[in-house]
Amino acid sequence: MVSVPTTVTASIAAPRAVLYEWLILRVFTNELDTILRDAPGFPGVTHTTGTTNLWNVPGATRIVHLSDGTSSRETVTAASTPDYFAYRLTEFSSRRLRLLVREAKGQWWFTDEGTGTHAKWTYTAESRNILSAPLLVPVMKVFWNRSMRQALARIKARAEKEVGGTAE
Repeated sequence: MVSVPTTVTASIAAPRAVLYEWLILRVFTNELDTILRDAPGFPGVTHTTGTTNLWNVPGATRIVHLSDGTSSRETVTAASTPDYFAYRLTEFSSRRLRLLVREAKGQWWFTDEGTGTHAKWTYTAESRNILSAPLLVPVMKVFWNRSMRQALARIKARAEKEVGGTAE
């Protein structure tokens, strides 16, 4: 198996603790469909079901449903307010995705940047096998990275409007 990571970052004019709570406990918990939308090559989130606990509790799980009718299981693997949040995706119902990816992991780091926050999101897909790795690299580095940049831009715009502080 080969790990294929891709990373996006943003400076967000909102205090770190407030941003973290808003993002994890509101947006990631109940409004995931507002930030992870359809993009070329990737279906967007339509809703989640079966959430087992608060979304900042390691071990909490849910099913994420996508606009193409597929789904996957998402599990919180770490949550350290207001610095770090991580999750894992498994049980992909998409046949194409199952052929490429064994699992995927998302990680978010939040650090102070002036009066605002520097957010870093890394997403790493583990290839199903060595043969799927060459196909997975452009999918992750080009197409999924583009979707991540769009999602982070939506997060930044909403956060600065809804919970923003005085950061520049």
